[in-house]
Amino acid sequence: GGRTVQPATGLTGYYNALLKDEPREQPDTPVCADALSPATMNTFKSLIILCASSTLMACANVDMGSGKDSAAPPEPSAKQLAGDMPIPQGATVRPQESLVMGSGNRWMGRISLTVPGEPQTVFAYFRDGLPGSGWALTSSSYSKLSLLTFSKGDRVATVQLQVSNFGVNEVTITVTPAVVPAGRPAAATP
Repeated sequence: GGRTVQPATGLTGYYNALLKDEPREQPDTPVCADALSPATMNTFKSLIILCASSTLMACANVDMGSGKDSAAPPEPSAKQLAGDMPIPQGATVRPQESLVMGSGNRWMGRISLTVPGEPQTVFAYFRDGLPGSGWALTSSSYSKLSLLTFSKGDRVATVQLQVSNFGVNEVTITVTPAVVPAGRPAAATP
């Protein structure tokens, strides 16, 4: 069994009678417009214009890039590495794949480079050049994916080199804090 719902007629008729007997006055303007004074409306308009112009200015300041990397490393990365780790002549920093924190002899992070030249020459550049800046070579392996590991004070650097599909040397240098075995004090940085 289903139930049949009957409409309530008693109250509907009562309200209809009230509306017919006492006509209500309709305001000329909507109720919500009365709540917003001209000063409030001007403030609201100014806020919208300010937000829109801020958004446009932020978009105008975003560098979308030309699709080509510059020939020299960007200023912040070059300054951060200056004096601590030599970078090959003609190397280009790939900023979207790099993160460098700190500067001088205290920087850490990852810097990704594109380096021109023969892979053996680039490998030899890092192997022979970093010790001149105080980095001690701890291990090296030359192959399709070459690795060099260095230490300096309380930091360790790994240089990874591989030739891309486009015949370019891709070098990633990662510098991290050295792991100190339990019970041993950290080495002093020269």
